[in-house]
Amino acid sequence: MPKINIFCKASFTHGLGHLIRQVHIANEFRRQNNEVHFYTPNFQAAIDILKQYNFSFSTLEKFDFDPTIKIEDSEITVLDIQDTTRTFIKNLKKNCKKIISFEDQGEGRNYVDLLIDCNLNPGDSQTFSSHTQTLFGLPYSVLGPEFKNLHLRQRNFKGQIQSLLITFGGTDPFNITPDLVKHIPNKIKATVVIGPGFQNQKTLLELNNDYISIKENIANIAPMLLNHDGVFCSGGVTLHEAMCLGTPAFVISQVEHQEDKAKQAESQGAAINLGQANSWDKNRLSEIFNLENKVLQKISGMGKKCVDGKGLSRVVEAILLTC
Repeated sequence: MPKINIFCKASFTHGLGHLIRQVHIANEFRRQNNEVHFYTPNFQAAIDILKQYNFSFSTLEKFDFDPTIKIEDSEITVLDIQDTTRTFIKNLKKNCKKIISFEDQGEGRNYVDLLIDCNLNPGDSQTFSSHTQTLFGLPYSVLGPEFKNLHLRQRNFKGQIQSLLITFGGTDPFNITPDLVKHIPNKIKATVVIGPGFQNQKTLLELNNDYISIKENIANIAPMLLNHDGVFCSGGVTLHEAMCLGTPAFVISQVEHQEDKAKQAESQGAAINLGQANSWDKNRLSEIFNLENKVLQKISGMGKKCVDGKGLSRVVEAILLTC
């Protein structure tokens, strides 16, 4: 069976979404008896996750060619680091047969064998060389294996929003969560989920009241999405998880490419975009808190049309077929 190396970025700034995506993929690889090894920065929250899932790993200071670092030979190398260089890709090819890259914005993407990006449209593939196979669009959004079946559940909303989920990833580097919690009216019950890299628990606890529940390090977000009328989140994986389950998402993006995704979802009627973290539109909160059930139902239905939860199996199959 193929040996597979996975290079994945993770940090307080970048969060843990890239790593969680690759853990889902790696679990499927391992289930099919493939050997998997991770390369990741020396970020404790990431290391804890890899240990939790019992994956072997090595830590790197940076994702670039370094002759002092020993990279094990592999049939497949998967990259989830976004900004690859040509030099890095060329040197990786000395140690592997096929290179797969996710959401790669660097020049190195022109030299990989398979480029996967759920944020691009299928028509964008025409700008790449014939050497690079592309899988673009929401059908290739990688979610946990449970989402495929949970996607089939019907969502029903009773009147205006009664409950909200607030989650901004494993680190929330812009500290959106406490700022947002201040604006939640008492008539709405809110559940706040914070990750292992969140560093402002003290401020959040000071805001705690009978209407706000704080949860830490939730392994499976799906049940919480299903049990709330809406979710405030960034434009990363959680947005697609919410769309898949039909939970209306109100998006505050933490990086520029996330806002592109949020704008596209809003144009499809599948989410509401509030802008970027450093300048998000608080004036729309009143509109959101008073959304009627017909509007919530419409957003829910459009989200489910866009994301079906089968991206994980599609992506794993495509990667293994490269060998």
